[in-house]
Amino acid sequence: MELNLRQKKILKLLAINCRFSNKDIGKAVQISEDSVAYQIDNLINKEKFAKFNTTFYYPLLGYNHYHIWIKLNDLEVNYTKLNDIKGLTSINSSFGKFDLQLIILTKTKKELQNIIKKIKSILSIKKYKLSKFNSFYKRFTNILPPIDVNVIIPKNKKDYVYELRDRVYSQPKEGVKIKIDNKDGKIIKELLKNPRASYLQLSRKTGLNHETIRYRIKNYVKTRFINNFGLLQDFKKYKLYTTYFLLNLKNLDEKKFKDFLIMNNNIFYCAKLEGEYNCIVYLVSSNPQELGEHFSNLMKVLGTSIKKIDLLFLDKIHKYVQFPEGEFS
Repeated sequence: MELNLRQKKILKLLAINCRFSNKDIGKAVQISEDSVAYQIDNLINKEKFAKFNTTFYYPLLGYNHYHIWIKLNDLEVNYTKLNDIKGLTSINSSFGKFDLQLIILTKTKKELQNIIKKIKSILSIKKYKLSKFNSFYKRFTNILPPIDVNVIIPKNKKDYVYELRDRVYSQPKEGVKIKIDNKDGKIIKELLKNPRASYLQLSRKTGLNHETIRYRIKNYVKTRFINNFGLLQDFKKYKLYTTYFLLNLKNLDEKKFKDFLIMNNNIFYCAKLEGEYNCIVYLVSSNPQELGEHFSNLMKVLGTSIKKIDLLFLDKIHKYVQFPEGEFS
């Protein structure tokens, strides 16, 4: 399916904040509210370019975020057993130096050790590397190059959720700690099921007062516990492929690097890590030539800061959990 300009604009606005109303999206794109509803149904439900997503910043709940990369002796993986491990929130198979890339969320080192022990009992591991998330060089963005067109971003002073209107996920508020109770659990579960659910729909589903829900969601956004209502894009629908650059950097000029990342719209995430790999870059490209150009530009900007580099090519996403499973158990 070839996207027209209006469809690209709609997808971009939904990627920035999928809770923008159809009415406000219609004003920005200059079509009717009903036409917006039709296009969203066509693009999301039928063509499945993406699905709606609510992104939480888990460190505010006390979680640490780890990347683990695994080289296997045996490529036959029991993904059913692997998926059952709580705390293991993302599983990607890949081509390159490692066969799997996993994301682990834990609150203690003991929990981390227990999860790694469970992983080892399921997989035949030749070797693995582990790095801990430290901070962002570039925060996630859902805006892919094919939909990065000019469009007016809606404003609505009556709904605080509209504060989430940047092209990248909003900056988390460091030093803030969040505690969630049973009411929060009900709201969060429904937002995970349907990020676009209206306050009235959420009230019906949770049995909570409309204003209670509005107040709590406002607080999630204000603290940046929720740092994006957006889209999980299906990159292959856009004929894009994902490459991960695993880097060990030393004496990095961070300002120069961050300026480069901001200007490069194909790089949709970059994190500072602690471990043998102390940086990871997520990049999309449409063909080997484009990948080569981005690789060359990355090498130029990093220069002698690079002590080690490895590439992984995304094969398939086998698990993605939007919220730590242990919080609802």
